[in-house]
Parts: sequence; structure tokens; C-alpha cells
Amino acid sequence: MNKAQGLQTSDFTSMLTELTRPQAFSFAQSDIPSTTGTSPTIIQTHASAVILTPDRVYKLKKPQDFGFFDYSTPALRHHFCRQEVLLNDPLAPQIYLGVAPVLAFVDRPCCFGPTLSPDATPPPGTILAGGTIIDYAVVMVRLPDTATLENWVQTGRAELPLLAEIARFIATFHTTTDTNEHIASFGSLATIRENWEENFVQMKPYIGRTLDRATYDQIETYIQHFLAARASLFTSRIRTGRIRDCHGDLRLEHVYILDKADEPPHSKTRLAILDRIEFNERFRYSDVAGEIAFLVMELDNAGRSDLSRGFVDAYIAATGDETLRELLPFYLCYRACVRGKVLSFQLDEPEISTTQHELSRQRATALFSLAAHYANGPTSPVLTMIGGLMGTGKSTVALALQQELGWALFSSDTLRKRLAQLDPVQPQADVFGQGVYRPEWTARTYDTLRIEASTALAHGRSVLLDASFIRRTDRLTIAHEARAHGATVLFVECICPPETALQRLAQRWNARTDAIHHPPNTASPPSDGRPDLYDAEHALWEPFVPDKEPDVQHVVITTTQPLVHSREQVLETLAVPRLTCLLE
Repeated sequence: MNKAQGLQTSDFTSMLTELTRPQAFSFAQSDIPSTTGTSPTIIQTHASAVILTPDRVYKLKKPQDFGFFDYSTPALRHHFCRQEVLLNDPLAPQIYLGVAPVLAFVDRPCCFGPTLSPDATPPPGTILAGGTIIDYAVVMVRLPDTATLENWVQTGRAELPLLAEIARFIATFHTTTDTNEHIASFGSLATIRENWEENFVQMKPYIGRTLDRATYDQIETYIQHFLAARASLFTSRIRTGRIRDCHGDLRLEHVYILDKADEPPHSKTRLAILDRIEFNERFRYSDVAGEIAFLVMELDNAGRSDLSRGFVDAYIAATGDETLRELLPFYLCYRACVRGKVLSFQLDEPEISTTQHELSRQRATALFSLAAHYANGPTSPVLTMIGGLMGTGKSTVALALQQELGWALFSSDTLRKRLAQLDPVQPQADVFGQGVYRPEWTARTYDTLRIEASTALAHGRSVLLDASFIRRTDRLTIAHEARAHGATVLFVECICPPETALQRLAQRWNARTDAIHHPPNTASPPSDGRPDLYDAEHALWEPFVPDKEPDVQHVVITTTQPLVHSREQVLETLAVPRLTCLLE
């Protein structure tokens, strides 16, 4: 058989064997393997065959059509090799060296041609250096395996400052990469649903092999309900410019932390991210929340949810994207399913060894189990009223929940001062029920809380409300509004012994009056609660009665316990998957 006729008439495996011979690298003398006394290593994935030499990586695309990528012809492989080099340069400058054609000859084995720039790479069938171009390889600088974030995590070298550095690097990329009307369309509900439907179709053959029917059904039910209940949230992500030309495959093994010896010349950062997706814009054009979820999921899967939490916190601090937290469980479930599915594909690839088959099966099963964990949370928006008498710590609990969940937070203290056009920092020493605390002002405050909550719920967001909620009618009015938006409702009642509340009130009021001219740097909403007001408020408290407040969940939080315990108690009631407790 004349191999110069083209790869479609030759065997891909045989070609790989020929490309591992020393003579295959005659155009790149530094990569001739005989200098090391060992043959190049071949790594197989479902999409690529990667040949590793001492200094270079030669990545060939398999002649396959999986639906979500199509490398079935030499022309397609030519196009996507060029795209891979061009797209990866911004995140990994000087790592992607170019494209090397694979040359076939009538009288000798295949070899790699010279490494060329993407624009200078000839089409298939072209005669080059006496051979015919039948295929292509992306050529990269070989970086040490020890430089991957995956290795840093496995060896215990990864710490929170490093994850914060990576988060800021990715945040800069996300805020500068392209977005336009076409890219934004990939954040539409239709496209997201299409991605999931494809996922489910490709997962289904592995029921009984890498996941069971109950896990599959749980994930599918969660996704269908989430998509139905949160359409407006996905729309708001488009409106706020959160759909970007992303990396598309942000995994631990693709993030590199380079030392001085490995850094490219003139590099401004020691970080590089490889393997940006080139084969399907539907995977690369996405919500940045979906991108962040990939790395978070892999950190969770590695048992380092402490790092995943720090990574998310640093990314949100750099971008201000608080809504991202609310979408994380949805996208974490998606990323775990994608990885589980891709690993499952290897069970049907004959070139994969038996040992690798079993490893892939185990890893896929674990990832589908992780996806099911993420699919345990609420699918519809949630309105949580955090109430209690003054001094019981409700504002502290509300702020802790907001920092954990990223839900919209509205405080009666802040809204009351805003309505009265008062400085929120300035303490108001009004008598109970007087001044801005007259019944009509309180009614206006709770009505504004209701309006703010309704607006957020209409955009698909969950809501935290920080107020005393001493009157049942206020709780019922806001709960009715929330249910009209399809939200579930939780009333968190904060309690503590009266002597504790009085001590807190005294300390807080003294601190506020002492700091009028030098207000403290705190994110907590200001409160005008004082010890002399406590008994009057206590006398008006209307306890929660399940029969009188139907469709409202109720949980009592004793705030003398550590704050983390109070927060976890609420999260457990909400059944929200937490980054801080996964796999622990």
C-alpha cells in the first residue's frame, strides 16, 4: 500500500509506531530520542495521541467523529491543529510552537516535517521535503509534569495564596477575552439545555458500568427542574456580560506553575494554562461560572475543598461576580458529568490497556457520584428570612450566609436609613416605636424589603432578608410574594439568652457611639438596637406557629454556638452542597 495516498488509506496505529522512531524527528535534531536511550512515550486520550520527547510534545488528533468533535478528515485535522496553536497562545505564550505536518513516503516510514507557524502550514496532499502531507501534529514545549497544579495538589505544595494567584490570572483573562452577541447566545437556555441533552445521551450507555440508574435519574431530574425554575437567572448572566470566549477545559493538569528555568523568555507571569478547546465553540463559549466550576470540581474531587473555596473567593473578589456562587452547584454537576462521561468513553477504546480501562472506570464512577452530590441542592430560588430579637446575631448570620452562597442580601436596617435619607453609620437614639421606628416607617421598610426581594426573585436569584420579623403578618406577606415567584421559603429564627443579647447590645451601641467620627471598617449593616429597647421588642414578638404559617420552613439557630455551626445548620436545612465539606 502506498502511504503517500493519504492517512485515510493507512492505519493510525501503524503511523504512530513509525512516528516514535528516531528518524521521525529528523527535522528537529534536539528531539531525536536516541540521545536519551529511550523511546518516546505515547499517551492516548479519546481525542488525541500525544508523543512525548525530551523537549517537545507532538499532539496528533485521532481520525474520529464523536459528534461533539470531528477530526475525521485530514483537512479537519489541519484546521483544528492550526486553531489550537492560535487559541492557546494568550494563556500559554511561547509554549505552543506551531504545527508539524506528518509526511508519508513511498519507500520509507512516516516522519514529522518542520514545525511551521499556523498560517504557513500547507494543506493535506501537499508535497513537502520529498513527502506527502497526510496529517498534522501540534508542537509544544514539553513542560515538567511536576509543574502542573495537579501535581502541586497531589504533593501538598498547593496552598491558598497560589490558588488566589491563579484565580486572579483567570479573572484577568475572563475580563479581557471576547464577548459579543454571537458568543452571548451560547449562554441561552436553549444551548445550555442542548449541552445537557447531549450529556445524558452519551452517559446513558454507561448505566450499569460507571454509574447506576438511580444516580442518572437523580442528576437528570435535578437539571430539568433547575433549568425550568432558573430561566431568568441564565438570562441575567447574558445581560451582565458573563458569557465569554473561555478556555473550555480548565483542569488541574492544564494549569502550570513554572519556575525560572521553565518560564518562557520575557514572560510576565509564572503561570500558563494549556489545552484550550479548539474543536467546538459551543464548549468554549460559555458562562464564566461554568469555567470556574471545572477547576473547583477537580479540587473537590482531589479532596481539597479548602482550596476550591479559596479559589472561588479570590475569583469573586477580583470580578465582583457574586451571582456565580448561586450557579456553582449546577455547573459543578455539569463538569463532573462531562469528566465522568469522557473517562467512560475509554472503556470502549481498544487501544487503551486493561489497567487503564479499570482506572478510568473507577475514576468515572467517583465523578458521577460527585455529580449526584452537587445535584442534592435546591433547584428553585429560595427566600430566607433571618429574624429574631435585637442582639441575637441575625445580621452576623445573614452576612455569613451571603458570603457562602452569594445570594442577594437585603437588610431592614440599611433600607430604613435609606428611605429616611439618613447616614447609615449615624446611630439613631430614638425611643422604641418613635422616629424612624414609628409603625408607618416600619411598614414602609418591610414593604421595601418585599419589593427588593421580589425583584431579585424575578431575576432567578435567591434572597436573604435580614430583619427582626417580629410580626407574623410581615413574614406571611413576604412569604406569599416569594411563593408567587416559585421560590421556597425558610424562616431562620435566631435566639440566645436575654443576658447575652443585652451584653451584645451594650457593647455594640457603645462601639457605635464611640466611633461616630471614625466608623469601623465592617460589612455588617448598622443597627440601632440598645439594651433599653430589648424588653419592648420582646413583648411584641409573635412566635412561629406552623399551622398559621403554612409552606414556610422554620429553623431555630442558637447563636451562642460558633458562627460556623450556625451557618452550617442553615445550609443543612437548605440542603445546599457546600464546597467546605465535600469528600471530608
